[in-house]
Amino acid sequence: MKDKLFIFLKKYPLFLYLLPVFFVLHGSVENYDYVPFKDAILLIGVYLGFSLVFYFIFWLFYKNGLKAGVIAFLLMAFHFFFGTIQDGLRNIFAGLFVAKWAFILPVSFCLLLLTIVSLKRSKKTFRKLAFYLNVLFVLLILIDLVWLASKSAKINEVAKNLPGEFTACDTCAKPDVYVIIADEYPGNIQLKDLFNFDNTPFINQLSDRGFHVVPASSSNYNYTPYSIASTLDMDYLAFDQRGNKPLLAYAYQRIGNNKLLGFLQNHQYKFYNYSLSDFKGNPAHVKETFLPVKTRLITSQTFLSRLEKELGFHLILRSKEEMRKTVYANKENNEDLLRSVIQTSAEKTKQPKFVLTHLMMPHYPYYFDKNGNEYPFESLIEGNQDNQQHFIEYLEYSNKKLLELVDNVLKNASSPPVIVLMGDHGFRHFRQPVDTKYYFTNLVSVYLPGKNYSAFGDSLSNVNLFRVVLNTTFGQQLHYLKDSTIIMDNP
Repeated sequence: MKDKLFIFLKKYPLFLYLLPVFFVLHGSVENYDYVPFKDAILLIGVYLGFSLVFYFIFWLFYKNGLKAGVIAFLLMAFHFFFGTIQDGLRNIFAGLFVAKWAFILPVSFCLLLLTIVSLKRSKKTFRKLAFYLNVLFVLLILIDLVWLASKSAKINEVAKNLPGEFTACDTCAKPDVYVIIADEYPGNIQLKDLFNFDNTPFINQLSDRGFHVVPASSSNYNYTPYSIASTLDMDYLAFDQRGNKPLLAYAYQRIGNNKLLGFLQNHQYKFYNYSLSDFKGNPAHVKETFLPVKTRLITSQTFLSRLEKELGFHLILRSKEEMRKTVYANKENNEDLLRSVIQTSAEKTKQPKFVLTHLMMPHYPYYFDKNGNEYPFESLIEGNQDNQQHFIEYLEYSNKKLLELVDNVLKNASSPPVIVLMGDHGFRHFRQPVDTKYYFTNLVSVYLPGKNYSAFGDSLSNVNLFRVVLNTTFGQQLHYLKDSTIIMDNP
């Protein structure tokens, strides 16, 4: 029996099929609770399909199963681990030609051809290599299964007790709470200094409705996942305490288990998630593409993902219909989110509501001018983020949609709600270098039932925003953190 197993492991390229299983399983374990089981299985199925296709093509060329398996394995491994290779080159050869796509793509292609030819001429059986790789990936998968089992055994329920620092407020009124995040909505300081645009008319319209707009507000991080995590969790991200969890996965974990949600759920609020983030039992409110959106946590560093992200619109990778579907995805999601929030605001419920929405506006693509006329498709594709005129026009269009949303929420409310309308960070796409402080300047506006805005002051960073809201409206005595900004790399 033992001899038969050794022969089997030396004879067949199981490693070609174990590699996709390991890659997806490892990514699922790293991002536990954020990649649903069915989505992971679908992704494994897609990768196994490509592995079989590559194997069949190279078997026709080599007429040798192990050689076909080895070259197909190398192709799949290159795809899976390309991000690590590219990042290594960029770290070692920062700014040099060696780290650019113009070098990486042709060199990779030449190495592939050289490997194909070398395998064709080689007289080796590759049985030792097959045995080693088969055993290696079986062991790696077993290790990840043990890791997965240990995570599954832990209790992942929302804590029934209040998060630390908080106190119960049984006598407090429980107004509905709306948090509206307008992605990349800058503060008026940035708009005046860098765009020569004064957003005061919009600020005045908010003020006329009873909002308080913080004059000098800022985010604490320059990219969305980190900014949203610190804002909702009301604290800075402790990256040094994340263990072996990737930065992005750690940020998503903090979003999914944030203190604001914990506090409100402890006070019997019903949560409506109309955002781009996943919460346990309450997934992101976005339309799926062919592969589920949540699998991007696993696939974001692969070759095709990097290629599409950085060069996709410069290469003929997709049909124009597919490109249009991708380009207009945010537009459709924005419309769906706006509609969902308005419908929810009109619902009569016994429980108070906590409604969280995240609109990709005035974030790129800039779909409309200030009068609601659509910009041509060509201006929406990758590479036009720095069109400042289109950004300002889309911001003015966004102002109208945001005011419509606020007006509907106020009209439908049976009693005055709490509304926080804010940007997660400032505008970042400049043709010439600017002071990085502008990456953080954002819109922060608050509507409170009691109109008591004395604790907000003239300056405030996102990490303290909900500390002030809870202190003012829910009888908390949370201390305020020192305002600071932290530059992060693009996730």
